[in-house]
Amino acid sequence: MYNSEKSDNIKHFFEDSATEKQIQEHTEKVRKGLVKCHLPRCWNCKTEPEAFSRHEARQRQFYVIIDDLVRMVLGLLIRWKCPGCGKTFTDYPDFAVPYKRYTVPTIKKYCGLYTEDHETSYRTIIINNAIGHLDSERQLNHSTIHRWITSFGSYNKIVRTAQDLYLQAKPESSICRELALLSIPSKKYRTEKRKGILQKCRQLLKIEIKFHSFFSVSIFPYLATQCGFS
Repeated sequence: MYNSEKSDNIKHFFEDSATEKQIQEHTEKVRKGLVKCHLPRCWNCKTEPEAFSRHEARQRQFYVIIDDLVRMVLGLLIRWKCPGCGKTFTDYPDFAVPYKRYTVPTIKKYCGLYTEDHETSYRTIIINNAIGHLDSERQLNHSTIHRWITSFGSYNKIVRTAQDLYLQAKPESSICRELALLSIPSKKYRTEKRKGILQKCRQLLKIEIKFHSFFSVSIFPYLATQCGFS
């Protein structure tokens, strides 16, 4: 059964952005060597993560939103090394996902605004929820939301695993039917592939809420990490 121990950062679940304090606290833990390895076993040689050694701390720029302005905050991500094959892996905190500078709460918010409202467009979302960069005239671009949805819509294993764990805990749940009934209007896609991505993104956001409600913990980072962000 999934460990339902509450995360220290679960208070950030319903916020629109991670906070500078949250990033700084994680960075300080990385510096002090207090971050535990939550990675799955090595995909290359199957070595268990308990044998991994700390490799390095990698700097990452994060974009946090304060009063509708985007501020850049520097943080650290820890990397672990497998002793069996020498591969290295990044361990992500709950506010971060691979290849994204904006934090998880922001990505979830804007993906939800598009997939849950059948009438809205990417550009309308930007107009109604505009955020600009503090140090320039740049604003969040509609194509960024498109890319976020593409990423979240590729997390097939995460959705399946979260659904399975939820069903193990609540066998009477209708979650399978609820996810299957989540639809996307035809005007939001041109190909069946894009339709599938939009549906999977919407399913991820739905099961994320259910998962958090029952287990008091987000899918990010532990379950997502165990699934290899796939």
